[in-house]
Amino acid sequence: GRNLQFCHQLINYDLPWNPMRVEQRIGRLHRLGQQHDVTIFNLSCNETIEAHIIELLARKIRMFELVIGELDLILGNLEGAKSFEDLLRQAWESSDSEADLAERMDTLANVLTRARQIYERVRESNFMLDESLDSER
Repeated sequence: GRNLQFCHQLINYDLPWNPMRVEQRIGRLHRLGQQHDVTIFNLSCNETIEAHIIELLARKIRMFELVIGELDLILGNLEGAKSFEDLLRQAWESSDSEADLAERMDTLANVLTRARQIYERVRESNFMLDESLDSER
């Protein structure tokens, strides 16, 4: 991919459905050697799928607080074999109204929150195990 570490601001005006692509975009700016704080702007119109995706990623699962690579592990903990894009598409296509879509997105946010909690518990358990093994050495 392109190395854009000479940039320090990113404006997303059309968000991809896959949050890994958003993470990849950010990673092109936020690299070793970056000398500025990286600022991300996400533009969207109200009551669109993009607005719901931004809400889901930014506020519900706090995607932008994650370390590179963690998002992939969290999405791997989703219930069932469906991809994140499939879950979004299903919520969008099966919604009858804006209120119905908001409810479905909240449900998806809860699923993602549970997946993140599972990931964090596993990460904490691994850390404690590593600490225990280190103290035995």
